[in-house]
Amino acid sequence: MKQPVYLHPLQEDDYTELIKLWEAAGQIDIRETDTRETFARFLKRNPTSNFGAYAGTSLIGAVLAGHDGWRGYLYHMAVHPDYRERGIASQLVNVAIGNIHHDGISKIHILVKRENLIAQQFWEACGFRLRDGLFDFST
Repeated sequence: MKQPVYLHPLQEDDYTELIKLWEAAGQIDIRETDTRETFARFLKRNPTSNFGAYAGTSLIGAVLAGHDGWRGYLYHMAVHPDYRERGIASQLVNVAIGNIHHDGISKIHILVKRENLIAQQFWEACGFRLRDGLFDFST
């Protein structure tokens, strides 16, 4: 019997399981800046828009999301391969977007790797549109 899946706000204690989820999900680059401390700081800055999907006590999906007061951003949305094709990703995205909208933010962005065609199709199905007139610069 499959365990029911429920969504819950992410907590600082979810960090270790979150890293394991990202590793299992693939297509997420875990960088030296993805530390427990930066995760905790991000959750404190964005307390209402980061969610985990749980089957029992296992973290099987997650979305990091937040805003800067002007634009919203979704980061590192992932679902464990064993739980895909069940609508979990859409639930995570909808709750994160709903909470960002509740904060008065209407424009939300997501960065997607050029080679990740599955993710591109998913985000288009969620209503996001490619803005091909931009380049992403970072330091």
